[in-house]
Amino acid sequence: MADQDQTGPGALAERTRLDPLPRWPSVAPDDLVLKNVHGDSMMRRLRRAAAGPFRAAEDVQALEVSGHWIQHPVTTGRRIAVTGIRGGAGKSTVSTLIAAAFARFRRDRVLALDLDPEFGSLPLRLGVRPGRSATDLTRVAVGTASFEEVETRLERLGERLWALPGSRDFMGSGRLDAAAYRSAGLPLSRFFGVTIADCGAGIRTDLHRAVLADAHAQLLVTPATPEGAASAGAALDWLGRSNLRGLVPRTIVVFTVHSWTGSRAFDLAGARRILRDAGAEALLLGYDGHLAIGTTIDPEHLGYSARISAIELAAAALRAALRP
Repeated sequence: MADQDQTGPGALAERTRLDPLPRWPSVAPDDLVLKNVHGDSMMRRLRRAAAGPFRAAEDVQALEVSGHWIQHPVTTGRRIAVTGIRGGAGKSTVSTLIAAAFARFRRDRVLALDLDPEFGSLPLRLGVRPGRSATDLTRVAVGTASFEEVETRLERLGERLWALPGSRDFMGSGRLDAAAYRSAGLPLSRFFGVTIADCGAGIRTDLHRAVLADAHAQLLVTPATPEGAASAGAALDWLGRSNLRGLVPRTIVVFTVHSWTGSRAFDLAGARRILRDAGAEALLLGYDGHLAIGTTIDPEHLGYSARISAIELAAAALRAALRP
C-alpha cells in the first residue's frame, strides 16, 4: 500500500520535531587570509636594516627605559584594564601586543583575560579557540584554589603567558557579568604578576565598573581621529565625575591608526595637550600592515614601529599601575 501524503497540523508538528536545526558553517578567520602580510613594506625593511647601526642614541635609551619598566618587580599582581568607547577601536589588538611584551620581558606569569560578554576578538588575536570563561570559573573556589587547580582551565601560550579566552557557549555557560568577574576573574589575578583585562565596548556597564574599580591602570583605546579624541575626552570627564575618578591619572589613551593615511590629518600633539590637562597620558599605535589584516597576531610579522609601540605601551601601563 502506497504511503499516503500526511497533511494537517499534526503532520507539520511531527516534521518540525524530526527535522534537524540548520547548522551554520564554522569559519576560522585565519583560513580566509591568502598570505601573512608583514607590518612593514620590503623597502621600509631594507632602509631600516641599512640604518640600523646608526640608530640615534636617544632611541636606544628610550627602549632601555621602557624595557626597565616592563621588568619592574611587583609585590602584588597588577591589573590593567583595556577599554574602548566603541567596538573596532583595537582593544584586543592592544591587549595582545602588551600581553606578549610583558610575557617576553618579565620573569613572572602574565594573564590575558577576555572580559567581553559578547563576541570579543581576543581569542582570534591570540590564536586560540574560545574556551572557558570567568563565568565557568565561578564553579571553582578560585580564591582558595592552587594555581595547579586553575591552570587546567586556562590556555597556556608560552613559557610565561596564559589566557582565559572567553566562552561562546552562552546557552550553556551563562552571560559574563560583574558578579562572575568578582567571584572568579578578580581572584584569578592573584596568580599573575600582570593581568591584562580585555573589556567589551563601553565603560559604563556594571561589568565595566567592577573591572575598573579594581584596576591599577587603564588603557583607553580610541581611533586617531577628532571624533575618537572627543570620545576619549568625554569618557575621562565621566570618570572624573564618578567614584572612579582616581583612575583618571592612571589612564593612558591609546590612539590607533587603521590606514596608511589615517594619522596625517590628526593633531596628536594637540590631543596630548588636551588630555594632559585632564590628567591622562596619550600614546599612538600607528598603522601596521600585519595588524590591519585582523587575524592572529604573529610577532615575527609585526613592523618595527608596532613592536616598539607594544614595548612602550606595556611600559607606560605598568608605570601607571604602580602609581600610588
